[in-house]
Amino acid sequence: MQCLVCHHDMVERKITLDLHIGEDLVGIEEVPATVCENCGERVFTPEVTRQVQAVAQERKERARTILVPVFSLGAQVKA
Repeated sequence: MQCLVCHHDMVERKITLDLHIGEDLVGIEEVPATVCENCGERVFTPEVTRQVQAVAQERKERARTILVPVFSLGAQVKA
């Protein structure tokens, strides 16, 4: 499969998704995806997308919980 963004080759991988749901940050591991080796574009099948949405909405069976530090560029960045 060729990447629709940069036209390089894509490969099948299992990745970790980080989703922001409201104020929560949710990680979902072992997600099957087709990933561009050049630009990192990710493509998911409709079934995988449905499964990710279900896990993100239910958030019942956690594999684990981690502490995530949060940093801000705040006033340091000038647009």
